[in-house]
Amino acid sequence: MNDNNDLTHTSVASFGEITSCARNNRDILNGNISVGPGFTVAIGCNPFFKAFIKERSPIRLDVMRVGIVKTGWCEPVIGFRSYHCGPGDLLFINCGAVLTDDDFGEDTTFVGISMTEGYMRDVFGGRLPDLFLPPGQCFSLHLSEEEQAIWEQYMHTLNRLVHMEGVDRDTVSSFFLSSLHFIHSLYKSKVAVRWKYKSRNRQTVERFVRLVNDYAKTEHEIEFYASQLCMTAHYLGMVVKKETGITAKEWIDKTLVILIQLELRYTSKSLKMIANEFGFVSLSTLCKFFKRRTGITATEYRMMPDDTPCSSIETP
Repeated sequence: MNDNNDLTHTSVASFGEITSCARNNRDILNGNISVGPGFTVAIGCNPFFKAFIKERSPIRLDVMRVGIVKTGWCEPVIGFRSYHCGPGDLLFINCGAVLTDDDFGEDTTFVGISMTEGYMRDVFGGRLPDLFLPPGQCFSLHLSEEEQAIWEQYMHTLNRLVHMEGVDRDTVSSFFLSSLHFIHSLYKSKVAVRWKYKSRNRQTVERFVRLVNDYAKTEHEIEFYASQLCMTAHYLGMVVKKETGITAKEWIDKTLVILIQLELRYTSKSLKMIANEFGFVSLSTLCKFFKRRTGITATEYRMMPDDTPCSSIETP
């Protein structure tokens, strides 16, 4: 286990690692988990991943997780702040959150979803709402019985949709979008009216991420964002690295890659046109950047199948 008091040295868990953890622990897995291209839907799932987190903490999860505690309780520690959640509590943990601990009661089960940042941006058409932008954003809400029932209806419908033949990607995405808008409306009614203290560094990171969301398409260097925030690039880089565990340039580049992927997947624009629109000095520069970040060429990515079949992780 790493030193839990040092968030600058964290392990990273990708979406693939997390779903592999579920498959490798199917002997202790309860409930149902459906795995799709960039998302999971869990119904009555137990915390099969707790040993995975304990062994590698502090650990940064490259997925967004949101769900309600159906039975039992959990108490994740995000950046040294604990969130105790019991039955009927909804917990949202954004991509990039660093878990330093995660404890669970016996017979704890969840109903919820997880998704990669790329899939989440796809669902929102490339631009995330401010609530879902801050790296490591975490909040908990207690839901009424009616609100819990609505959330569970979303999850059960999604679980059926992702396995139904003939249902296209847009239909599934629109249902995910609706469920996340539901979370957004709950947050506004229950939390947004409260004043909440945030450190200056945290405010800086959130402003930086909002700027990246707005300008990453054409502004690829940290100096632009530092000038917008009236600070040096070196200082901004230190703050972002300290608060999130990854560099400011990494935030810019990963957002840029996701935006390029959306253009490749859902438009017929030529690579040269995309290079021009995204401010690359040449087509070659775009292609080298994309290959370096993803491991495949832009043309290979564009030729990948649009839809990957959804699978269920079978329990004993």
